[in-house]
Formats: sequence, structure tokens, C-alpha cells
Amino acid sequence: MACCLLNYLREIIEKIMEIFLTICIYAGIVQGFYLAFLLHHNKRRNVANNYLSMLLVAMSINIAHSVFLIPLFNKLHNLPFQIKEPFLMLVVPFIWFYVKKMEQPKFRFGIQSCFHFLPFVVFMSVSIPAFLHGDSSLFARFLSRYSICFYASIWAVLLVQYSIYLVQILKITRRYKATAEEELSNIEYVDVSWLNTFLYAFILVFVFLAIMFVGAIHQFNTCWISRMVSLVFSVTIFYLGYKGLFQQSIFSNTKSIEQADVEKPLVAKPKLVDTGLTRVLLEYMEKNKPHHDAELTLTSLASRVGMGRNQLSEVINNEIGCNFYDFVNKYRVEDVKLLMVDKRYDDFTILAIAYEAGFPSKSTFNSIFKKHTGLTPSQYRLSPKI
Repeated sequence: MACCLLNYLREIIEKIMEIFLTICIYAGIVQGFYLAFLLHHNKRRNVANNYLSMLLVAMSINIAHSVFLIPLFNKLHNLPFQIKEPFLMLVVPFIWFYVKKMEQPKFRFGIQSCFHFLPFVVFMSVSIPAFLHGDSSLFARFLSRYSICFYASIWAVLLVQYSIYLVQILKITRRYKATAEEELSNIEYVDVSWLNTFLYAFILVFVFLAIMFVGAIHQFNTCWISRMVSLVFSVTIFYLGYKGLFQQSIFSNTKSIEQADVEKPLVAKPKLVDTGLTRVLLEYMEKNKPHHDAELTLTSLASRVGMGRNQLSEVINNEIGCNFYDFVNKYRVEDVKLLMVDKRYDDFTILAIAYEAGFPSKSTFNSIFKKHTGLTPSQYRLSPKI
């Protein structure tokens, strides 16, 4: 009796999980198209968001293709050969275009850019005849005869494609972050950390592709993996929806950097710098406290102290030994520490003191303060060392 009850409960749970999975996947399809529409028609739209819109559409089509078109093909054509997911080949190229446009606002889509879609075009050229003609096509029967080789080739191409693009995307995001920290004292709204979630999600997809590659060779049933890939895409779409609707970073991700016309990180080459310039900079920082401006940039500070932008970058990088972001926020942290022991600020909250020192938000303040002191703001304020 107990075993029957457990089996019944297990079946109920499996059905509920299956329904939940199906709802998530279907909702991901709708959400992808809807978010793509919002991004494309947003008032603060930039060209980078166009690539993001196309990425979301490609992901939604890939899910729809996997869920609807493949079962339809199998139902219409009684062939061992099956159409696989060609739209997987569009995902990483669009991510690359998006992050490339974020890093280089002047980047343009040209004829050479079309080569990024060559694997997809070749795959579709092979798949469409088989889908249209089914078992009446000699080509489809040829593919069926050598289906293992065909499957293995597809997944091998996908593995190579994802490997190359993920490495390149990681390099671009690192350069972009370095560029932001060289120009801005507040990178909260030029945040690229959410792109790491992109990378983690597609590393997971990469693992699934590797399993599919092995399954194609050994003829395992990998249908459940296709559904897991669809689920990962759906969750990623929902995540992008949250970021797109509630954070400015997606809709105006390059605004500040683009205004400064920064194409790559300003890593100054080591050379002699006039120490008098360093003294001028440090005296200006102590006297005028420009770091209290939450939106201070390298370009605006250079204008205030009467230096060229690259000249100021050389002073900070070579003489002081840090980037602009750390340089300015170190002053803010020191100001917070002084204000915490100032009797006039006893009634101020820690957040109010942070705003007074030039920090733009609580999360930014907490992370930077702990990075420079090793303590949270609350721990530091209660520390007997004060």
C-alpha cells in the first residue's frame, strides 16, 4: 500500500514538474519576442540593443524550433534522420556583436560580418531540402544512411563555435570593464557583470552540447538534453527581461563611455611623467574634493585640473599606480572614514554619509568600502580603532 502511494505521488510530482517545465519554455518563447520589441522601440535605444533584440529573437526561435518543428518533422517524415537545432548557431554570434558594439560604439556591421553566420547558412542549406521532401528526397535518405556522421559533425561544429566565441566574448567584456574603470568613477550604470551570467548560461549550454556530441556518436537518446537547453534559454530570456526592464545598463550601456569616445582601455605606456603634475592633481583633490561628484569622469577631471585626458591617465596609472575608478573611490572611502568620527555626523546614517562622500548607491558603496578596508561600513563604524 505504501509503495503504491509513493509511486502515485512520484507520478503526480513528475507531471507537475513536466507542466511547470513546459510553461517556462513556452513563456520563454513569448518573453523573448516581447522583450526584443521593447528593446528595439525603447526611447533610449542604441544600436547595441538591436543586436540584443536579434539575440532574443534567435533564442526564442531556437526554443520554438526545438519544441514544435522537430516533433512535426518526425511526425510527417518517417526517417531515422532528424532535423536538429540550427538556430543554436545564431546565439553566440549575436552575443559577440552585442558586446563588440558595447565596447566599440563606432563598430559597424559590414560584409565581413556575414561570415559569422556561415555555419548557420550551411546547416540550413542541408536541413531544408530534407524537411521539404522527406523520404522522397535522395539527399534525405543519404543523410539518414550516414546520420551518425552528420550528427557528430553538427555538434563538433557547435562545440568549436561556442569555444571560440566564448573566449572572444570574455576578452571583450574584460576590456570593456577596464575601459569603464579608466574613464568613470561610477560604473553602476555601465555595469557589465550581468554579461557574466550570459557566459555562465552558455557554458552550461556548451556542456549540454558536449553531451549531445557524445550521444550522437553512441546513439544515445538526448531528447531530454534538448529540453534542458530550451529551459536554459528560457531562464536566460527571463533574466534579460528583468535586467532590461529594471536596470539602466542594458538600455544605456555605453552612454558615458561613448561620449568620451573611448574605444579601448587607456593603459598608459610606462614613461617619465612630470612629478609636478602629480602634485597639482593631489592638491586639487584635497582642496576641491571633486570626488564628491558621483558622476565624475576622467575627462571632466582633466578639464578641471587643466590637463589633457591622456596626460591625466598617465599620471594616475604610472605615478599613483592605479586606475581612475580606484583612485577616485579611495578618496571617497577616506572621506567616509573621516565623517564617521566627525561629531557633526553622529546622527547621519551610514548611507547618508556615503552619499555625502560621492558614492552613487548603497551597493556600490558597500562593495568598494569593504574592498579598501576589509570591513563592512557597519563593522568599521563600530570598530574600537575609530
